Amino acid sequence: MTTPVRLRLSRAKGFDLQALSLATNGLPAVNVARPSVFGNPFTVAGCRAAGYSGDDREIARRVVEAFRVWIDTPYWRENWSGPESEAARAALLDAMLRLRGKNLVCWCALDAPCHADVLLEIANRPICEAV
Repeated sequence: MTTPVRLRLSRAKGFDLQALSLATNGLPAVNVARPSVFGNPFTVAGCRAAGYSGDDREIARRVVEAFRVWIDTPYWRENWSGPESEAARAALLDAMLRLRGKNLVCWCALDAPCHADVLLEIANRPICEAV
């Protein structure tokens, strides 16, 4: 099985996301950037407004970790709670199977922290079958 990877969106003239994805490893791609259902609701600006300091890369790591906690742990309400959070999280989890076996695409630089890496990990975990 081919391993899905993260790719980067581009505004360059002639950019063809699916062509890039297929040329990379033969898999189709899914855009997980904002404002899609898969977009990270946590932002660098929001993290800074909450009082966190550090360079952009450090803050980006915090934002990605907040996303991981929100989407993949029982402690998700600690980062963002309320009806809007619950609805967004439920929609993302309901759509997660659409990501399995696909390359994921976001605006983040490929060498930068990105929530798409979290989604790749979660969407492509081994599936346990009932005995």
